Amino acid sequence: MRKSNLLVMCFLAAGIFSCSKDDDAKLSAEIDPDGVNATEEVQIDINEASGGLIVEGATSKTGSITPTGDLAFSLDFSTQTAFQKNGFDIVFDASAEFAGAYIQLKDENGMADTYLDVPLSAMNNYDNKLTQNKRKNIFTKEVTTTRKEEGNTINVDFESSVPAGTFCYVICLYDAQGNISLPEDVCVTVEAWGGNVNLVADWEYTKEIFEGETINLGEAICEENSFTLSCDSGEVKEVEGSYCYTLNGFNLTFNSDGTYTYTQNSTDSNYDYDASQENCELVVSYYDETYTSNGNWAYNEDKEELTLIEFEYINTEAGDDQIYDIEGGDVVFTGEIDLSSNQLILKITDIYEGDTEYYEYHFNKK
Repeated sequence: MRKSNLLVMCFLAAGIFSCSKDDDAKLSAEIDPDGVNATEEVQIDINEASGGLIVEGATSKTGSITPTGDLAFSLDFSTQTAFQKNGFDIVFDASAEFAGAYIQLKDENGMADTYLDVPLSAMNNYDNKLTQNKRKNIFTKEVTTTRKEEGNTINVDFESSVPAGTFCYVICLYDAQGNISLPEDVCVTVEAWGGNVNLVADWEYTKEIFEGETINLGEAICEENSFTLSCDSGEVKEVEGSYCYTLNGFNLTFNSDGTYTYTQNSTDSNYDYDASQENCELVVSYYDETYTSNGNWAYNEDKEELTLIEFEYINTEAGDDQIYDIEGGDVVFTGEIDLSSNQLILKITDIYEGDTEYYEYHFNKK
């Protein structure tokens, strides 16, 4: 709660309550007393890190790259953020046909002993990270913000041996004729897990605000539609109905070791088409589902940004648990936060079909 709003509340209370302090006074001034974020500044040994890079379909080779400068391409960044095990993406534009890319780590002493040869066939493989995650998770729609719609993408994962810290790499493109582009240099910060003691707590979801519209916990979100119903009797008629989704509960816990867990309970309404055809009118069915997500969280103190990396999720329907492990992790949320002693707001700016959309997820401390 902002101080100005709290003062208004104090005056309205007509002296019944004492408002000597605002909520933010209870927050720890030192958000990282254990120095978790400082580990991100440690230089990672490039040969050890090079052996911990995973690009599906790529080949590790010994030696160095000799550019010829006869192939043009561009990156629009020189620094980027990565996450342990989950890794990072390299997104680039190429103005000419190419056959692949070379990636080699470097430091002030020179280049790593090995480099990755990434053929074109190994690019644009998004696996589970962004495209396959169609689960009923309120954050699912947000993950599209992490990928450009244009360009080529190399998805780099890490072995568990790659720690938090920094390293740099060069990337060159090559074509079928043996031409090799001049290198582009990028430095990577691998985020540490955790990094803000004020987040460590149990949080209870209260509402979502989307483009100024508030959707409270327990409020159904419905989408109306119409379609043709072919009845068993032979009658054919146009019917109208709505599909509804209700979030009944959402509890989020941040642990001091950089792990998190959240559980959301929801109800979906849909149509029973067999029963609808038999009765020649819409018959609605309701489905309750519990979704549990387990993973790690990282706080970027410079951007005031929170990221959740999911490594396991559990879908529970009709008492049946289905457990899914995600080896490289999924980015299920990344965005700025507003934090007070008793309230957390997760904020997203999303670009969808060329339009910018704004989301806020509000939580109260339990």
